[in-house]
Amino acid sequence: MIFTLVLLQSCNRPSYSLYDLEGVWKTEEGPLFYEQWQLLSDSSLAGKGFTLKGNDSLILETMRLSIKEGNWVYEAKASGQNDGQSIAFRLQDQSGDSWIFENLAHDYPNRIIYSFENDSTLKARTENTAGNKVQDFHFKRLKP
Repeated sequence: MIFTLVLLQSCNRPSYSLYDLEGVWKTEEGPLFYEQWQLLSDSSLAGKGFTLKGNDSLILETMRLSIKEGNWVYEAKASGQNDGQSIAFRLQDQSGDSWIFENLAHDYPNRIIYSFENDSTLKARTENTAGNKVQDFHFKRLKP
C-alpha cells in the first residue's frame, strides 16, 4: 500500500527541464536579487542577474545556457570580474529536477546548481569543491 502511494505521488509530480527557467525569478530571503531567463532557441537560453536601485535595474551578471558538443554549458559574465570574460561551467550531473554545472579550474564558484522545488520555486546554489563556501538563493517565479 505505501509503495503504491509513493509510486502514485512520483507519477503525479511534474518533471522539469532547463527550459522551465524561462521567466523572471525573485529571491525570497536575503539580499534582493532577480534572475530573468529568455528562451532563444531549442538549445539556448539567455539570462541576466540583477538587483534594483531605486527605479533602475543594476545588472550584476549575464548568463547563457546552451548545448555545445551535445552537453549543456552554463556561461556567466559577472560585472567587474574576470576581465569581462565569460566563465563556462559544463553540466556534470543531472538528476531529477537538479542540474550541477562545474568548472574546477575557476577560483569561485566551482559549482553552480539549479533545482526546481515546484513550478514556482527554484533554488540556486554556488559553491566551491571543498564545500566550505556555499551561497544559496531561494527564488519565487514572478512571471513566466
